[in-house]
Amino acid sequence: MRALVVLTQPPLVEGGAPGRCAVALIRGLRSHGVEVEALAARHPFAVAGDPPADLQVEVVPVDPPSPGWRGRPGRLRRPRGDLVQGELVERVRAAAARADVVHLEETETSWADEGVSTPSLVHIQYLVRRDRSLPAPWTQAFRDYVELALAERAAIRRHRWIVASSPLVADAIRSVAAHARVVVAPLSLDPAHYSPALLQDPPVAGVIGTAAWPPTARAMSRLLERDWPRIRAAAPAARLLVAGRGTERFRTLDPRPGAEIVGEVPSGASFLRDLSVLLYPIDRGSGMKVKVLEAIATGLPVVTTSPGAEGIAPNDGVVVANSEREFVERSVSILLDPEERRERGRVARATFERLYSPGPATEPLVELYTRMIESRD
Repeated sequence: MRALVVLTQPPLVEGGAPGRCAVALIRGLRSHGVEVEALAARHPFAVAGDPPADLQVEVVPVDPPSPGWRGRPGRLRRPRGDLVQGELVERVRAAAARADVVHLEETETSWADEGVSTPSLVHIQYLVRRDRSLPAPWTQAFRDYVELALAERAAIRRHRWIVASSPLVADAIRSVAAHARVVVAPLSLDPAHYSPALLQDPPVAGVIGTAAWPPTARAMSRLLERDWPRIRAAAPAARLLVAGRGTERFRTLDPRPGAEIVGEVPSGASFLRDLSVLLYPIDRGSGMKVKVLEAIATGLPVVTTSPGAEGIAPNDGVVVANSEREFVERSVSILLDPEERRERGRVARATFERLYSPGPATEPLVELYTRMIESRD
């Protein structure tokens, strides 16, 4: 079985969230005997670095979209279709002729199979209308929102085979695309990259993420302004670290005792390893949250909300607390009890290995590839 996998960014163990998951995707498929040929776009703004040599991924530079009115006709015709131009789309068409299936990873690649006769699927990891509120119509954020929503709708309408990262995303797609065959396949990470969390004492709570994504920014703001003062009052020896790109913006808040804004860090895995618990009170956002997946890969307990735990099988390593009062109480319990931290961390890592390591997580994809090939015959 030969699969062409098209990626929006190079697979990097310390890259963006899609890049980190792409490493495990390719390794998982190959563990099942799938012959994978992978093409990855590299935008000028992409994280620097080369994919691991064993992945044998061809990285193709792509030009940024034309600004202003010059690029608008193309964006109206193919929303978020920046990849379907130039060298990358030519490489996709040539490689598709050698493949049995074409796997388009993320909505932005969904136009890359135009003119390709090989059966193709698109993996939709999240739904923009569930993640973001509608911005003011006169803003750039509104235009970005509309283009993302149009691209998402086009990807769903154009493809017969669709992969979703969580059951909730799958159900939402099925409700608007009766024609589609929708399969749930969870995101995955390479466990070799995640050393066991120290779960140290005195305890250190933390959260990491890109503050440019509104749901994560709101979660960090709530944690700092409302939850942490109450947690710290009950667990005065605990510290809180807030890390990630753009988190420097929170330094303008009044200082919170025991809280530190770390900013961008060179390694998310190393940051998580040094924590005792991940706190992530996200209020909305669809699909699996890679930071939660990384935490359980590290054997780190998590306290989050239902959106934060989306796509993760219920387990004692991930505590779901939807009210602020419960969130504070469960966080304090873990911070004050080293034995609870260790036991929840053990369950978290065991759940990751059983369900979200590369082999188990890619089994639904291999089964789907087989169905796609059989449907063509």
